[in-house]
Amino acid sequence: MATKAELRALITLAGKIDPSLQAAIMKFTKMNLNLTQNTKKTANLMGSVWKIAKGVFAGNLMTKGLSIISNAIKTVTSDGIELASSLAEVQNVVDTTFGESSRIIDQWAAKALEAFGLSELQAKQFTGTIGAILKSSGISGQYLVQMSENLAALAGDFASFYNLDHEEAFSKIRSGISGQTEPLKQLGINMSIANLEAFALSKGIKVAYKDMD
Repeated sequence: MATKAELRALITLAGKIDPSLQAAIMKFTKMNLNLTQNTKKTANLMGSVWKIAKGVFAGNLMTKGLSIISNAIKTVTSDGIELASSLAEVQNVVDTTFGESSRIIDQWAAKALEAFGLSELQAKQFTGTIGAILKSSGISGQYLVQMSENLAALAGDFASFYNLDHEEAFSKIRSGISGQTEPLKQLGINMSIANLEAFALSKGIKVAYKDMD
């Protein structure tokens, strides 16, 4: 199958040969992110890509070009199906965890890429996981939504600041709120009980950690 780098090279080459071919391939790639809702349109557009490609490629270049396009289409289609499936699965988690407030998470996740560098799938995965943990601790309502969004966003900030993979950054945060301090200590963040009580005291909270609800 064609790699993403090969697909980008193909799009660039197509633009140099014929802008209409480039536009068709780019549109096909984008449409496959919503493959489950656009099956018929995708099939029609795939035919357009082939038709334009055959018109602009010739000889050995045509053979190689069509081969790359074929592999690229398989890759994009496969990625589109996998993404759609993963989004459907994680949406169930979001709906179950947040109930009627899940629409707020949906709206937030749709803008997470631009705001925090998180894909919609990652944003929903992170908020769903954090939400489930917080919910089991008795947190609910708007606080559940806000804290889940803030901690998911923090994963994006951590990834950028510490040059980490998003999944690794989120894993460290999840460990921290689950009581495992070592993963965050690797970043110089000490969440020991003593440190947490000192922080709380600095904010005017005088209740001991063991007595907090």
